[in-house]
Amino acid sequence: MKKKDLILDPTVEKLLADYESQSNAMVQELMDNPETISTFMDIKVDYAFKYILGHKPILLKLLNDVLPVQVSDIEYLPNEIPVVSAKEKRAAFDVICTERGCGKKFIVEMQCQPDLDMDDRLLYYGSSLIHTQVKRGDKQYTLSPVYVLCVSNYERIHTAAVSNGNFLFHYQFHEETNHEDLFSGKLHFFFLELPRLSKVWDSLETNKERWCYLFQNLNTFAEVPKNQAGFEDVFAAAKTGALSKEELKKYLSSMLDEYTIYTRTEYARLEGIKEGQAIGHEAGLKEGQI
Repeated sequence: MKKKDLILDPTVEKLLADYESQSNAMVQELMDNPETISTFMDIKVDYAFKYILGHKPILLKLLNDVLPVQVSDIEYLPNEIPVVSAKEKRAAFDVICTERGCGKKFIVEMQCQPDLDMDDRLLYYGSSLIHTQVKRGDKQYTLSPVYVLCVSNYERIHTAAVSNGNFLFHYQFHEETNHEDLFSGKLHFFFLELPRLSKVWDSLETNKERWCYLFQNLNTFAEVPKNQAGFEDVFAAAKTGALSKEELKKYLSSMLDEYTIYTRTEYARLEGIKEGQAIGHEAGLKEGQI
């Protein structure tokens, strides 16, 4: 449902209009002062993520570098799966593609902040690409593997100890005791946890590390590094100076929206911690008086 289709409280509608006006003014100010714009886009921003990974060679490189697969060619798919009934929730993806001639399907999602339903949402996404593979009249349930890669700009909570230096986590269905795979590895989930990597560009040893670093820090490069390590296409696609005026405007609008959401969420989180500490302190004082 689009914003224009929503019936909003007049107060909320005014707040949205004021925010949109302020955002447009800030975007225009940045465009009027291009020297204040970073040399490269922040790939974590929604527009940049889809724009850069919209270059087929770059998406192919990401899949081959990060996932345990070798993909020779891909075809982009619509980022929304049609629903069977009006009661079903639509699944809309950041980036989705299939391997030509093979049928493997790949979903790549960018997640900047933790959501309570993130794991369930990714399971729903992956499952939606499973159930759409079998058509009416098919004699067998023959399925192609589905790979879901979530680039997360935060450290997820793990129930087991995480080894030092590990930032890529792979999950699939398996038997609990002997870890025998179920469904012959048809559904895979990968989490690339960006904050777990703490190295500088020239010390990186693998392309997995380089992808992790670029997702975190691409927009902090003042210029193309001398050692591009095979990531020439990524640096070229991410240059803000190579964007058209309309593309740059879309990127800056997306960037400001996401940065605003992040700062407000972080503020609410810190305020919640302060409030919890105050409540705990007050409870401690009362307990001491009993």
